[in-house]
Amino acid sequence: MVVDVNLLVGRCPFRAVPAAPADLVALRSAAGLERAVASGFRSLFYYDPIAGLEEDLTEFAALADWLYFYAVVHPEFPQAVALVDRAAADPRLVGVRLVPALHHYTLCAPTVGAVVARAGERGLAVNLMARLFDDRIAPRCVAQAVPDLDAVAAFVEQSDDTRLILSMFYFSELKALDLDWARLPQVYVDFGCCKPSVVSLDELAAWFPLERALFGSGAPLYYWQGSRLGLEGARLAAAVRRGILGNNAREVFGW
Repeated sequence: MVVDVNLLVGRCPFRAVPAAPADLVALRSAAGLERAVASGFRSLFYYDPIAGLEEDLTEFAALADWLYFYAVVHPEFPQAVALVDRAAADPRLVGVRLVPALHHYTLCAPTVGAVVARAGERGLAVNLMARLFDDRIAPRCVAQAVPDLDAVAAFVEQSDDTRLILSMFYFSELKALDLDWARLPQVYVDFGCCKPSVVSLDELAAWFPLERALFGSGAPLYYWQGSRLGLEGARLAAAVRRGILGNNAREVFGW
């Protein structure tokens, strides 16, 4: 069974996306999902991400036995650290998500460090989301600003023992990061939305520890099976493939 670490759910403000509770039940069946971690469009786009998160949790409450959420945190927003505490107290929330591409703050800001440190203290993973939209099709009304790779590398290096998950980066961006991945055992990467080709996945073991590779499809905003095709065609041992599709995520979230 699969653990998808990156669903995008709820009503999308830009196009029709089948992301209501009944749609997610159908997606779970089709994709063979055991569990999933999601972000709602409300928490990504509301001025107050806390209010958006509460609405997401209410809408999808009936799926709480398998659908978990990241608490999207804007570090410059009042009570950001308090939201980390809110997330730690709710079993439906398994991590904090930072989205500087949409919320326009710098990763070196002290407020970001405070959120990451608090998440680490409370045992929560921190997900750094590089982008929401493929750069080629991002809505013109959204000023999506993908974080500078040098800033990302510095952020990772300075996050101490807090578990980090990098999501929605392209393969080329991840390979360009000036990081010694072997020296960063707390850092995981979600490769599902990196446009993973068979060739790129075949080469992955040469530069990244496969036991820290995760899979997130971006469904239902993105087609879940598109990301899965590269993984299924890659020359990976069965145990490695099982790890990427689920076992590694179970370790990250303590399931």
